[in-house]
Amino acid sequence: MNVPCFYGAELRFKREQAGLTLEQLAEGSFRGISFLSQIERGERRMPMDLARHVDHKLGTDGFFERRCEEAAKARLVGHPLYFQDVPDLEKQAETLEEWGPNTIPGLLQTGAYMRGLIRYGAPLVTRERAEGIVRARMARAELWKREDRPTYWGIVREQVIRHTPLPPAEMAE
Repeated sequence: MNVPCFYGAELRFKREQAGLTLEQLAEGSFRGISFLSQIERGERRMPMDLARHVDHKLGTDGFFERRCEEAAKARLVGHPLYFQDVPDLEKQAETLEEWGPNTIPGLLQTGAYMRGLIRYGAPLVTRERAEGIVRARMARAELWKREDRPTYWGIVREQVIRHTPLPPAEMAE
């Protein structure tokens, strides 16, 4: 069971234990019933404001807020905040379509390519941070090893292939 599924199941258990419907739990949260339902099914992560609301409504003594903080720290290891839900959504996708106007799309990048991008595009990033970003990128590519992997369509500009941050021998990988 992955982390979102675990916390979703825990949310459902605590909600039902408290005798609340999704509608009752959502009341006053600025979130809809379908959003809460997706969290309970492990399809979405719980945002911090909702975690505080849920803890208050269910009397869970900060359980969900603490888990959101832990999850946020884990996500920030290698992905920017605006991208935090994408890796989970990619795992659920049947089809992925990407356009790479300036770089090879992330799911197709190798560790060497990513390091080259960081070296030339963000030279002040520390080695530890760079390796965290590379690990996160490579973890996303694990979906290619699955038997039920999504169909993939990628479009890149010719310039992206011809002018790269790597020498041709490394780019061939």
